[in-house]
Amino acid sequence: LPGTSGSIASCWKKDLMRVSLQLSIMCTDTVCQEYHIPVTDELCMTVEKPVKNLSLSPTPLPGDALLCFSPSWLSCSSSSLLVHKAVTFDLGGRTFLTSFNPPRVVTYFLSCDPFSAEEVTRGVDCPMGTSGSLGMFWGDVLTSRFLLEKAKIHTPTTLALLMPSEQTVLEEGTMGGLELVHLATTVKDDLNSIRNKVDSFLDSETMRLSDKVVLRCSGGRFVSQGAAASTPIYLPKSNRDEVWARVDELLPSLLPGEAVLLETYCPPLKGNDAPGGPDLSFRVCAIVTRSPQNVPLLYKVCMVCRVGASDTPLSHHQSLSQSLETTLSECGFTDPALAASIRRLATNTALDCLRVIMETEASMSSESRGGLSAQTDMIGVDLIFTSDGSTIKPVVLGFHPSLCLQSSIPEQRTVKEIFDRETEACRGTLLLTPFTRSQCYLMQEKTVLVVGAGSYSKKFIWEAAKHYKIKILLVDSDPKHFASKMVDHFLPLPDLPDHRRDDQHCIYICDWLSTSGLHPDGCVCFWDDCVVLTSLICDRLGLRGSHTMAVGIAKEKSRTHLHLLSSFHPSVPLLSPSPSSYAVPCLHVESRLFPAVMKLEYGAGAVGVRKVGSLSESLAHFERIAGDLREETDYPGIGLGWGNAMTLMEYVGGTEHDVDLMLFNGQLEGAFVSDNGPTRAPTFTETAAQMPSGLAPDKRAQLIRAAYHACLGCGLRDGVYNVELKMTKLGPRLIEINARMGGFYLRDWILQLYGVDLLMAAFMIACGVRPRLPSATDLPARGHFVGVMCVVSQHLQALRSTASPQRLRSLHQEGALWLNELAADDELIAGEYEEPFCNVGVRDTCSRERACQRLLALCQGLGLHCPPRYDLEYFLSHFH
Repeated sequence: LPGTSGSIASCWKKDLMRVSLQLSIMCTDTVCQEYHIPVTDELCMTVEKPVKNLSLSPTPLPGDALLCFSPSWLSCSSSSLLVHKAVTFDLGGRTFLTSFNPPRVVTYFLSCDPFSAEEVTRGVDCPMGTSGSLGMFWGDVLTSRFLLEKAKIHTPTTLALLMPSEQTVLEEGTMGGLELVHLATTVKDDLNSIRNKVDSFLDSETMRLSDKVVLRCSGGRFVSQGAAASTPIYLPKSNRDEVWARVDELLPSLLPGEAVLLETYCPPLKGNDAPGGPDLSFRVCAIVTRSPQNVPLLYKVCMVCRVGASDTPLSHHQSLSQSLETTLSECGFTDPALAASIRRLATNTALDCLRVIMETEASMSSESRGGLSAQTDMIGVDLIFTSDGSTIKPVVLGFHPSLCLQSSIPEQRTVKEIFDRETEACRGTLLLTPFTRSQCYLMQEKTVLVVGAGSYSKKFIWEAAKHYKIKILLVDSDPKHFASKMVDHFLPLPDLPDHRRDDQHCIYICDWLSTSGLHPDGCVCFWDDCVVLTSLICDRLGLRGSHTMAVGIAKEKSRTHLHLLSSFHPSVPLLSPSPSSYAVPCLHVESRLFPAVMKLEYGAGAVGVRKVGSLSESLAHFERIAGDLREETDYPGIGLGWGNAMTLMEYVGGTEHDVDLMLFNGQLEGAFVSDNGPTRAPTFTETAAQMPSGLAPDKRAQLIRAAYHACLGCGLRDGVYNVELKMTKLGPRLIEINARMGGFYLRDWILQLYGVDLLMAAFMIACGVRPRLPSATDLPARGHFVGVMCVVSQHLQALRSTASPQRLRSLHQEGALWLNELAADDELIAGEYEEPFCNVGVRDTCSRERACQRLLALCQGLGLHCPPRYDLEYFLSHFH
């Protein structure tokens, strides 16, 4: 991060140390080979001017997050940005000056002073959180106000006297509250006309309530030389001669692209209960950040107030920093509801500003943005509030591309005391996008072998891989599978479902790779049937993945529990609580311990799972399954290629939950908890779900610990896993472990709520790249998802009329609902054993209660609410 002040470095240093230095220098294969850099190295860069009292040591301690004091420490090779020297950090807070030979490759670059590294970063393709060109563009007050006014966002009423350049795109005229005048090259010849413009501005209706006018300069030198070069001054409106003299003094010195701005002074906001004493003036400073999915984000701790006397302009460097609530109270706004309303106004305005920025940058060329992958990932927004006596409205003063970090975060002690939980959220928003962009850059052009194409519900995998520029080698039994045309290389293997021959399949697939000259960087599986074969291939090719024995333990349901119940696990460290505390006893079919749950030993999708209350019921269900579900062709995709053996497990009451885990080398990198609604007894097909979980934080932590320890207890150390548990009065109890990424809606919901793509994480882990998150378990959720399953046996009529797949897709496109299609349109066939046809969900940014209400109303209109046989109100009642 090239930067401008010590406080910026201090802020980033503290955050980076707290997240265990999880920003990283990540290397591409080409550069790694050229410079002999280990592929596992990862790195993000910041550049900063020297910081006072920053201890430097010659002791080398290279880290993943580097601070660079000078652009001369960087170089460009082809399209890659290299770092030769940087300040590194350790977890104890010490800093070290480290030289790299060979140099390290930067995979994310954020400049706190976007102008200092303009030349060295020009032409590089690594992701950048800003650039010199974008810093100049958004730091220009005139340009930013013109675009904000165009978007109907209020800025101070302004008269802009612009010396146009060849690159000027702002047209002369009025845009909202901004009047733009183009100056002639010889200003002296047009002074009378300019003076008339100034007088008209001072006489305008908007100046009627103001006794002052603000004078500042914009563009060119007034951006690149920092805040000091464009400090505004207050002038009395009544003294027109002084106002004109100041304007006349500035005009001759303007260079092309620079402007003089006269703007309305906005008096300080003051409530009825304001105490006596000098008038205070304040401005709100907010950091808005772009999520990995290009959604504007702002959290409470990322917004503070700068407070000072109202008779002089506020300076970021010379004003007090405090919370908005404290400031409003001092200004006489003591009503908490009003304070909350003002905060919402400020938040929504700041978010709208980033939307303008993103839309504008989307239409700019890469040259105009200053780099192939340059975009504004975070920016400071300055705004004030004005009142006409009855209405309070926000007014945006401008943007701070380089001062946002130091201007918009309170002192650390204040953060810890007041905004403890919000600090975690802020850290997540600030670091998640750099992590994600860095990792996507690293994964470009990686080659991944995927075993098993799965069903229609896995279509998103091939689309996402193409989006991420990941090459896919696919193996599947169906030579005409639709995915065969969506991947780079395809191997049809008709006998793939016969898992008695997995050893032979492994050899055949590896021989195909060798003879075809294909060298995958990783191997992964998203289809439950093929997880064991995938682990065999990883072992044979020396790729990262969990050991075959561990995957086999997880695949066989009774074996999972029996293994965890055993008292000795030499492959895992001492875990507390022990994984055995989460396991459930598996029973003999003639056991008298009822009720119990009978399920297929290798089953999937809850097909054939049933609650039985007696020996006769269990035997009857066993005979029915033995007759109906004998081999793969009877019901493809539910594990019958492994046989139709069944197991009987003790029935456990309580609420059901999913925990989706990301593990790398046995370390927990991410965990996400969701809640399931009640099933339709005596079957266990899923009916409804919500995310994030409605459980208390300590209960969620118990579920995460149980899922994590259960995976380690089975020997699962590398991968993305889905763990199903129940929360009982005595704590979590394991249902089963799926040694692959969770299915149905889970990937989409986690991506939308947390900005984390489980699919990319699975690809990364398979390729030996640790997936980095700001927090493994405490990322803030951006809203609430609630969804219900549609099944053909209950919804056939609606799915053929009011809730047809075409209608549901249309509503999804309109944003009225979130649709996850789990089967193709031609699979609208009811049967005794079935899986869900689709999931219909609603996302609400306010509360899960409102999400439930909206979803129920929507499903009633679509004909999906069919009480009493399929009572969605009952299924959703567990989430209130």
